[in-house]
Amino acid sequence: MYRLSNSFPYLLARLGIRMGSLFEDVVKQEGLTLQMYRIIAAISEEERPLKLVELAALTSADISTLSRVVAAMAKKGILSRERPENDQRSLQVTLTPEGERLLARYAPVAAYYETIATSSLSAEAAEELKTTLVQLYANLDRLESEVRNGTIHTMIAAAGNTQGEPQAKLKRRTKETRTPSQ
Repeated sequence: MYRLSNSFPYLLARLGIRMGSLFEDVVKQEGLTLQMYRIIAAISEEERPLKLVELAALTSADISTLSRVVAAMAKKGILSRERPENDQRSLQVTLTPEGERLLARYAPVAAYYETIATSSLSAEAAEELKTTLVQLYANLDRLESEVRNGTIHTMIAAAGNTQGEPQAKLKRRTKETRTPSQ
């Protein structure tokens, strides 16, 4: 039987939320959020200016939310936003010296959090876990495809659960089952 308390997504989310919250308690001293730190770290790791769409993929952030956060970070002088000459519709983001200072200050803290979280694992097991998590994330491409092409909704409908059906299909089914007196 499926149990939330033992489900893989729940356990991962629980870990991520707790670590993120504890990390944010530290970075907020500089007026940062966890998302801001992740943006700084992602730009630094790529070692080149990043387009917002690239940054969204690296940070798993919604592009519209990311755009607002990047604008706020630019106002704080943490990063700069520029339009490349060859693509005036695009926006590229780079770290400023202030962004680099913040990364230098908090990257060791992030590494320490990871060390504490994985302290009950051997170094090999921790690396294997990271590799597995990257593979599991890549596996979600298949699930995303199934959600977009309707396979998941079909599976739910086949199980007799109309709550998972697309709204148009559900409305059509409801109209078909009504009698004139209803």
